[in-house]
Order: sequence, then structure tokens, then C-alpha cells
Amino acid sequence: MAKSMDSPQPLKRKGYSQAIQESELQKPSDLKEYIAVPGLTGEKGEKGPKGDKGDRGDTGPKGEKGDTGREGPQGARGEPGKGGEGYDSISGQYPGWVYYKNKENLSTNLGPEKGNDGWVFPKFQLDKDGSNDTYIAKGSNCLVVEDSNMLSFKSLKIGAKVDIRYDFDITTYSNYTELWIRLFNQKCENLPTSYVANFKYQYSYEMSFFQTLYMDSARIKNGVIRPEFRTDAESSMVLKGMYISVS
Repeated sequence: MAKSMDSPQPLKRKGYSQAIQESELQKPSDLKEYIAVPGLTGEKGEKGPKGDKGDRGDTGPKGEKGDTGREGPQGARGEPGKGGEGYDSISGQYPGWVYYKNKENLSTNLGPEKGNDGWVFPKFQLDKDGSNDTYIAKGSNCLVVEDSNMLSFKSLKIGAKVDIRYDFDITTYSNYTELWIRLFNQKCENLPTSYVANFKYQYSYEMSFFQTLYMDSARIKNGVIRPEFRTDAESSMVLKGMYISVS
């Protein structure tokens, strides 16, 4: 025979504060709470063996550029430099230049029948007052022989380079007249000979022309050299002056 039982009633939800109060009432009266107290620190143990060296870490990122530091104090003065003979020129030649002016503007006739096979040395008388030797190469003497009006390079060193600029006027008496200039010494074969111009018209021309001489032998150094002009038709010229540069 079945037994009659009451149906269970659903639990009523408690409030949070009520649950806390009931929990406090259910605690036994003799319940004791214990608080942990730290014990005494033990003695320091012995140092263990050194471990193996670890792997090298990755390189860190490059840092920002720092500010410029303050200027340091001036250093001690260095020793005086050694003087280079001829300013380190292989030949030992000091550089410099001079200008030699013609004192008298005397005209010299040119043409195929003049001089030595047409080669003519123009009239030149050194004007010392009008010349300029302020910047002549150190250790050099006058490069013009006054008595003969020729060039002399005895005071220069073998291996030196000599540049000559001729300033002159030339008057041609026929069209298409050619002009040549050379430096001449009968004992030297390697002196320069230069073609200057072909003058198209009969006219008076003001000219400047450069020639370069290399002191590559004792014959050039010790001899006298003269500039000579040649035309293939009758003409006349005045050599006004010469700039001579040495290096």
C-alpha cells in the first residue's frame, strides 16, 4: 500500500546579507582563528659553482645621435715643417716669372731673303726701368744677356720648364703671309719651332704668342739662345717685350 508523503517545497532565495548573518550564527562558539607568524631566518648557504656562460644576446637597436661635445683645448704647436728644395720640384727649380721690356720700339724687316734662310733675330734693347723682375725665381739671375740681347738660362736647373710669351706688332705687305717663331742655338737640336699664323690681309696686327722650352740638357743650360722670326713674304715687326715664366 502506498505511503502518503508531502511534496517538497521549493527553496526560497535568500538575500546576500541574510546569508552572511546566518553563516555567522552557525559558527561554533569555541572556534579559534590562528595567525601565521614568520619564523627565524636560517643561515646563508654556501655559494654554488659558477654556471656556464650564456649565449650572446642580440644587438640592441641603434641609439639616437648624441649632442655635439664641447670644443676641446688647443693642442700643442707642432714642429716647423722642413723646407722642400724647389717646392718639391723634381728638378729642384724654384718657380717665378719676369717681364723684359724693349726700350726702343725699333722695327725689324722680315722676309724669305732676310737673315739666315729667312730667320731673323728682332732688335731688342733691355729697358731695365720698364721691366719687372720682382718675382724672378729664387736663385736666378737676369735671363737676358744685355750685350747680345740673347736669352741665357745658366742660373736655372736642368729639368726646369721655361714658358716664353712674346708681345709684338707685325705689319704684312701682302695677303696670306705666314709667320713662324723658333728658339735657336746651333749646338742644340731639340729647341721649339712654332707656326704662329697665316695673315689673310695686308695689315698691322698686335700679337702675343707662347713657346715652351724644357731644360733637358747641359747645352741648353750653358749656351745662349735667341728667338728668331720668319715670314714667307716681305713684312716688318716690333718685339715689344717678353714674359718668361720658370717652373
